[in-house]
Amino acid sequence: MGFIRNEDGAMLAAAIVLLFFVSLFLFSLVSWHDSLYKTYDSLETYYENETMRIMKRDG
Repeated sequence: MGFIRNEDGAMLAAAIVLLFFVSLFLFSLVSWHDSLYKTYDSLETYYENETMRIMKRDG
């Protein structure tokens, strides 16, 4: 029970620091995924345009 009643506030500070690092990690992961998604989306757009160009040229 003495562990719960920590008067120094060390557990609160540790929890805030842990929350900060976990939030930073999640933000980095989401940013990386968004960047990767944009890369694949631009590749898809490029290949669609090239396919349309080839189809118009041959047809």
